[in-house]
This record gives sequence, structure tokens and C-alpha cells, in this order.
Amino acid sequence: MHTFHGTWSSDKLSDILVRFDRYITRYRVQHVVIKIPPATHHTKAFLTLLKQLSELVQYRGCMIACHTKEDLKALVPEVSNTITLMEYVTRHYPILLPEQAQELVSRQPYHIKMFEAVLAAHVYKGQIAPK
Repeated sequence: MHTFHGTWSSDKLSDILVRFDRYITRYRVQHVVIKIPPATHHTKAFLTLLKQLSELVQYRGCMIACHTKEDLKALVPEVSNTITLMEYVTRHYPILLPEQAQELVSRQPYHIKMFEAVLAAHVYKGQIAPK
């Protein structure tokens, strides 16, 4: 996960696309899952980024899926808030337990976003355990 600080610009858009392209080629990515904000938070800049990112991903031959946090909660009923989201993720990926412990102490948005991203990828892969 990366944060791109500063105001929106064509340079920032380019930096984001270059970073994605580098990861897609370096790690031979086949699927890209993006956790997106709800439609009410889609700015012109965000829509531009999403369109160009989708084009890049498809150009590289990858599949792309987008999920909101609400989509994830609907697909995983056990996840009703941030705490239950982290607990669900660490049950499936115990390697993230130290990150969960750190998040519970520090409340850093980075960690929350990382757990959301892992859950999005988990849901996409269809690895949700049967009830």
C-alpha cells in the first residue's frame, strides 16, 4: 500500500500509474483488486485515476475488480466494523497478528487500509470459509 501525498496533478497521476505498472510487471500480477470509496466520494480526480488505472491493468492482461468497504461487509457478514474486519483477516492470515496488535494501539489509517485491502483480495479469490 502506498500513499501519494500532495494535491492532485497530472504528475501525481503519472506517478501512481508508473508505480502500478512497475509492480504488475515485476511480480507478474494477473489480478488487481482495488478497494474504492463509496460513489458519494468519487471525485473527478478519482474517476480519472480509476479509468486510467483500469486501462493500464487491462493493457497488461490483468483482471480488475473494485470493491467498497460496504461490498466487503455484505460479502462477509461477520465483518461489521473495523475491529471485526481485522479479526476476520487475522484468523485467515495469522502472519498479520503483529500488525493488528500495532493498529489497536496506534490507530494508524495505514493499517486499517491494509486490512481492508487484504480482505478485498481474500474475497476476490473466493477463499471465504463456508459458514
